[in-house]
Amino acid sequence: MAKNRSWVRKAFFLLHLSLWLALGVVLALAYTPVTFYLLKPLSVPEEIKDSDLIVVLGGGVNKGRYLNLISTHRLIKGAQIYLDGRADKILFCGGIPGQGDVAEATVMAQEARRLKIPAADILVEKKSKNTREQALEVKSISSSLRLKTILLVTSSSHMKRALLSFENVGLQVYPAPADPYEKYTEDPMGRLCLFPVLMYEYAGIVYYRVRGWI
Repeated sequence: MAKNRSWVRKAFFLLHLSLWLALGVVLALAYTPVTFYLLKPLSVPEEIKDSDLIVVLGGGVNKGRYLNLISTHRLIKGAQIYLDGRADKILFCGGIPGQGDVAEATVMAQEARRLKIPAADILVEKKSKNTREQALEVKSISSSLRLKTILLVTSSSHMKRALLSFENVGLQVYPAPADPYEKYTEDPMGRLCLFPVLMYEYAGIVYYRVRGWI
């Protein structure tokens, strides 16, 4: 009986300690600049130059077939670059997400036309499911059209992995990060939501390096 009580006390102590540690981690993420320092190594400086093609990577579509906030930021950045005359063509990348029924690229192209980008200048890639596949599809499209340089548009936190992936398949890429909302995240809940995004990118970089994709 005494041994059983001792085991219960130890289990209760470990549970109690784990809860306090978890609370400490949550508070540290919410109320300190930890996410800012995690974001810094992922950030790539903007390098906008005249190119043959603008490539905008999809970031998600909600159930109502509308772009989510991430995709919207990317679309706006790509449209700005196009309207500035940096390239004659703009390509939207992204297949049908997990449980969706419409390709991300299709929705982005639709919204681009509403921004008065001529349909003749819009290209759509609807096969890719991840960054590696996007790089391969863009390589195939650019080769068939004899396009040599691209301006790559994606989120600030995703840019490093995307840039390395596209360079890995032999593309000449100039980074054009979308509005870096991640850097403006200063509220506690925003920092907590950003943390798993950053961890996903770090894990993705490790995985892509192991696979030889970057």
